[in-house]
Amino acid sequence: MKSFVLSKSFLAAGALLLSSAQVFASPISLDFTRVTNNSSQNVASQFSVNVFNQADAFSILNQSIGATDVLFTFKNAVGIASNIAEIYFDDSNFLLSQYAPFLNLGGTTDFGTTLNPSNLPSGNTIGFVATSGFGADVNPGNPNNGINASNDLLGIRIALQTGVSFLDLGRGLQDDLLRIGLHVRSIGADGESDSFVSNGETAGGGGLGSPVPLPAAAWMFLTGLVGFLGLQRRRTAV
Repeated sequence: MKSFVLSKSFLAAGALLLSSAQVFASPISLDFTRVTNNSSQNVASQFSVNVFNQADAFSILNQSIGATDVLFTFKNAVGIASNIAEIYFDDSNFLLSQYAPFLNLGGTTDFGTTLNPSNLPSGNTIGFVATSGFGADVNPGNPNNGINASNDLLGIRIALQTGVSFLDLGRGLQDDLLRIGLHVRSIGADGESDSFVSNGETAGGGGLGSPVPLPAAAWMFLTGLVGFLGLQRRRTAV
């Protein structure tokens, strides 16, 4: 009986280790691909989005969010002048529920929820359909309200749908079930605007973190567990 209980404990530990192999590391990082070619300069490499779970939103950004919330942060590592003015979410798989007021986490940003235009410009060419009720549009006034300086950091806190985990969100971003679109204005010397979309088609693509690998020590543990259980069976059979 004691051996049986011990075996169950080892199995539970092994299951826990295996499950950890399928966890997306937080934050998940996304890069972008240009959709339009209005500007002579492609500034896609300047834009990044990080997606934080509850623990890392607090430990890294000192931001308190709910257990079922995630925090999207938007940054423009300005080398070439550009202004992220509109942000869109294409949530075709309904992973997201609702979002809270925007968070100015650095620099100067001021955004509202009324998107104009309502869909990512030229997004229809790639099947991008902005989900109603999500997104951000820079408020009228000083253009410095947008994300146009390297110290600007806009945060958007969003609740996940009931039953959706951070792992589900990572897979959705990976498989394009959730895409983020950026409309960027005043690019470079010609001052044109372009549209960009997140590009997380495959694990590791577009800066999307792959599931956390199982450590070598864990594989050794599981190998030993298999041998231990085999020995237990032989002892029981004698």
